[in-house]
Amino acid sequence: MTTQPTSLPKCEKCDGTGMYMFKQKMSEYMRETKRENIYGDRPDFDVWVSMKCPYCNGGFASMVQEAKKNSDIPTTFYNKYLKDFEWDIYVDERGNSIDTSMQQLGVESFINQFDKWENKNMCPYIFSKTKGTGKTLLASCICNELMMKKAIKTRFVNESQLVDLKLGGDKNSNDEYKRNPMKLIYECKFLVIDDLGQKNTGREILEDILYNLLDYRKNNSRMTMITSNFAIQELTYKDKRIIDRINSLCMPFALPEFCVRSKETRENRNELLRELGITKKKEEKNENNTEGTDT
Repeated sequence: MTTQPTSLPKCEKCDGTGMYMFKQKMSEYMRETKRENIYGDRPDFDVWVSMKCPYCNGGFASMVQEAKKNSDIPTTFYNKYLKDFEWDIYVDERGNSIDTSMQQLGVESFINQFDKWENKNMCPYIFSKTKGTGKTLLASCICNELMMKKAIKTRFVNESQLVDLKLGGDKNSNDEYKRNPMKLIYECKFLVIDDLGQKNTGREILEDILYNLLDYRKNNSRMTMITSNFAIQELTYKDKRIIDRINSLCMPFALPEFCVRSKETRENRNELLRELGITKKKEEKNENNTEGTDT
């Protein structure tokens, strides 16, 4: 079942009204609108002026829809938001809850104070050695939140796709983005590189692609979020400039070493068995066998 955000998307500049309100000096307003000055020598004063929102032009919901459509977020997580991420699901080997309050505060800060992070061109680097801890889900939730709040043009790509994108493209197309699919990856405002450090083949060309991509995005103030099974300093790229670029673009966010995916898989299987009535039949069969033994 897909989930929806708690509210409809609203432009932050006009609060969804489609109109932008601002103060302007009366003399300036009269001059720009070519109206006659009816106030004579009266001292200048401020007036409230309204205009169609210059940010969304009254069509913010359409901007959000377009951003999501072109984001390439995994289908499974297309409608997942931060409220769907279970921070309290993590437990240690003894079954005790693992404190994730700092990670949660960091992620919420990134979403709610995005402009401050953007000024530093800094994004989360979400990692854990254990597979299935929710890294891709969390990255998807963050993307969806930012698109919902700001209609940010987002691209979601995993490391294994980068070589295919670089070598692909229709060289005869009149569309520059179809000729060079990597152009979108370079230029989008917000990029997610998922599963960094996983690809074992074509290392030389991959490292060349990664360095050029990260270097461009750093120099052009493009936001780049990354997920990985490796801490930044544990990445095994021969070109250490890649590590340097990641360090300058990202802040580490470690998720607990607990496989959420395995827990969810068990729960989904058990739920299916209950829905099919198999669990109930098994319980009834065990009860019958117990009664037969007693007699």
